[in-house]
Amino acid sequence: MSLFKAREWWSCQVGSGEEFDYGCLKVGSFTENPNHKIVVGSHQGILRIFNPSGSHVDSMSNNNASDLLLEKNLGMPIIQIEIGKFVSSSPVNQIAVLFSHKLSIYDYVEQAGVTEHGRQFDLELNYEHNMNRPTFNMCKGQFGSGGRGNKESSDCEYICVQTLDGVLFVFEYERQTMIKSLPHTYLPGPICYLSRSDAIATVSSNYHVECYKYQALAIASGTDHGSSSNNDARRKGLDIDPSLSVSQSSKKVLPEWSFNLGECALGIQTTQRIRNASQTILVLGERNLFCLTDNGQLLFMSKFEYNPSTFIVYNSEVSQSDTSNPGVRYIIGTHSRTLFIAQDGHIRWAAHVDSVPVQIEVATIQNIRGMICTLSETGLLQCCYLGTDPVSTSIPTIMSSTMINIGEAEEQLTKLNKQIKQAMNDPTLVVKRKANAQVTIQIDDTNQFSTTDETRFQRHDVESTVPSSRVNIRVKSSEAIQNTLLTVHVHTPLCAQPNEIRMGHIGGISAIGTASIVFWMRDDLTPWNLEATFTVSYNTMSDNICHTIQKSYKLPVKLVARSYQQPISATIAGQCKITLGANKPVTDLSRVFPELSTGDSNQQQGLTVRFYGSVENVSILASSKSQKYRFQSDSLASIWLFSNLLIERLSASSSIDFEFGDPLPLNDYFSIIDRHYELRVECEQINSTLEISSKQFRAIQKRLLSKFKDKTPSLLDNLDILLENTNQQILALADRYEQSRYELNRCSHDLSCATKLICLLLKISVSLSNDNAQLLNAILSPVTSDDNEQGWEETVDAAVNYALRTVLARSKSTEPGSMPSTIGNSAATMDINKLKKRIQTLCERLEKGGSLVSSSSIRETNFSPDSAHSSTSLSTRKEKPIGSNRRRKHDDDEDAEIPNGDHDDAFSMLPSTNARKQYNDEDDDN
Repeated sequence: MSLFKAREWWSCQVGSGEEFDYGCLKVGSFTENPNHKIVVGSHQGILRIFNPSGSHVDSMSNNNASDLLLEKNLGMPIIQIEIGKFVSSSPVNQIAVLFSHKLSIYDYVEQAGVTEHGRQFDLELNYEHNMNRPTFNMCKGQFGSGGRGNKESSDCEYICVQTLDGVLFVFEYERQTMIKSLPHTYLPGPICYLSRSDAIATVSSNYHVECYKYQALAIASGTDHGSSSNNDARRKGLDIDPSLSVSQSSKKVLPEWSFNLGECALGIQTTQRIRNASQTILVLGERNLFCLTDNGQLLFMSKFEYNPSTFIVYNSEVSQSDTSNPGVRYIIGTHSRTLFIAQDGHIRWAAHVDSVPVQIEVATIQNIRGMICTLSETGLLQCCYLGTDPVSTSIPTIMSSTMINIGEAEEQLTKLNKQIKQAMNDPTLVVKRKANAQVTIQIDDTNQFSTTDETRFQRHDVESTVPSSRVNIRVKSSEAIQNTLLTVHVHTPLCAQPNEIRMGHIGGISAIGTASIVFWMRDDLTPWNLEATFTVSYNTMSDNICHTIQKSYKLPVKLVARSYQQPISATIAGQCKITLGANKPVTDLSRVFPELSTGDSNQQQGLTVRFYGSVENVSILASSKSQKYRFQSDSLASIWLFSNLLIERLSASSSIDFEFGDPLPLNDYFSIIDRHYELRVECEQINSTLEISSKQFRAIQKRLLSKFKDKTPSLLDNLDILLENTNQQILALADRYEQSRYELNRCSHDLSCATKLICLLLKISVSLSNDNAQLLNAILSPVTSDDNEQGWEETVDAAVNYALRTVLARSKSTEPGSMPSTIGNSAATMDINKLKKRIQTLCERLEKGGSLVSSSSIRETNFSPDSAHSSTSLSTRKEKPIGSNRRRKHDDDEDAEIPNGDHDDAFSMLPSTNARKQYNDEDDDN
């Protein structure tokens, strides 16, 4: 930080709420008067011209109202401003304004006043060039003069515009004379003109300073600019069609020289040195300043210990006359609001300014030479000069060295706590935390269905068109609220558009905020939750405190599935079958799922549905004789959504109880866990192999680079072939990793659905209380996260192991320990078989009467088969091992109506007897 502050001579806040950047400030003279005027253009399209007078009307402001000569709205964002002789028939300077798709040349005209208001100033458009490409920056110069600098060529100044795709447009007065695309330019960089060598220097996207001869660019573009003798004839007869594409008029052009910066360039400018006739180029980087000759040789480089924002090369005419102190003089502005005045890499002075400058200019104002003009991004324009005013800094208060009396401090603390307590108990002083405004969210239940094809289905044998539902939302408030924001959250694979709506100000009962949300199924994944959550956050006008309200809404199942017209007998061959008994007569399935009903009488007892993007069917069968519902599918995950919907809808209409007397389908559940674990390991292995291949690729590149840099040619030793093979291997691994990640994402959704189904069946099977069911869902969490090192297997294994060691411990002496840590372990080092055995043990102990709700005597509880029968919180029906295939005798008769001839296939869900014996006999470290 500087010890001194720049002395402010004049300042002005340009506009209000406008934005400025590099290129928005320029100083110059429009008459023979050597005093400069300041031209400022904003991104809002307003051009202003100032003539600082230095005389202040009052002490409150640092400028006079008459200092603003002109203010004009040009209607388009201003990118850059240049001042020069851009009209051949005019001896004075003009203003060149670069817009996003246009270059305009304006004359600064003065009109004598006829009233007491004095003179008036205006801008008159001289000519303009419309461009079919977005522009980036521009520079001016005597293009085509060949570096002679004679009187005839010194009067002409042409403009070169660079577009966002690196194409150069050269305009000579009213005509466009050249268009040329620079090679290997993907992002444009700063640009300048070298008058001595008649060349254009720019910084390419690979961080190289490249210099192109203007004659070479003109020849490559198809325009002959080789000699000055035919310049007049060329100006009269030659013109290039602006609609001509770059590919049609471009030839390959190579830079005259190139210099590697190794970092992004913030700016590039040129100046003239005295010690030799060459022209120097200064390039400001993010960490260094480079000074080059006009043939690409490095003169010096300065390394920064600060973050630069802009720079300016100044006072070249003084350097030419001052032979005792020649050199390159420049000013660097930093983000720490400091100006560094330097010469040939040495800092001569540092001064503190009030804002971060985005552009610096050196001008002659009111016959004062060397005035420093700075412009900030918020529009603070300052004219200052160097001085020795110290920077005003706040000096920290020196604490008294007197020892603190502990007794007095405690007494004062007690007194303050008493006052705070009294204030909190006083109802008149309590801050009202509850919003006075009554805000409600109303959801229109009349769904408006349509179709959409904005899906990301990976399968090509399924239809990509899915239904969409439009839901109308209304937000009401009894009082005026502001900053109202409505956010919508749905679970994958569902999608909401838009998912965030800013309603702004909602005032009173009459004003209602409305929104229309479209929902549809975007990915071909198994849905596990149809709930949409609407959250409204707002600020009240009285207390200006942010409040939130939420409301949930069940989306129709029609968005994710459709009725599949197939005979029931053909759909009963599903591998996974779940049968739920009820204590009330069965309800017609067409009434339970009216959105999936087609009016067919057969759908009263049987319904076949299919998820969008899937080829697997889910059959729902109802047996009126046995009062049972059966779900069949080839996938266990597909059963979850419809079984849960059936239980919710029947329980909402009547007090119905369900029972599940079959073994839990742990065999199919463990298959999904194995598949999920295998995919996680596969992704880790592919990622590890990809990392090794990438290191090998970089090592080969370094070897090749060293061979190419060697002055003595040598054989490549087949390194080019190895590089190509490694590249192909990396591409193949990337494709394989992408496919594995997609399969892992699908399997994660299946695992979530299957986990929810297992928890539901276990709750029904042993009549778990709501508290126990909540804890069970927390232990067997359906939330899968595949982006972290600790995945679903590690999280569930730690939770199940902790539950088995504490609330479900078999021994009285078992003491609860800390949660087992699995952080940092990869998926490949985990024992997945032990996880499955622990889940098996958890289900067994819950069936034997275990409880997940902790109590004061939970550590002394010893769960046994006898205590399970005497438990009052469990069902009075007969308990059986979780892996048993025993069924009640009357089940055979009750299931006769369900069209399935093979009862063993319908209810055998677990591993073989030997496998179950192995699970039961092997203790799980407890």
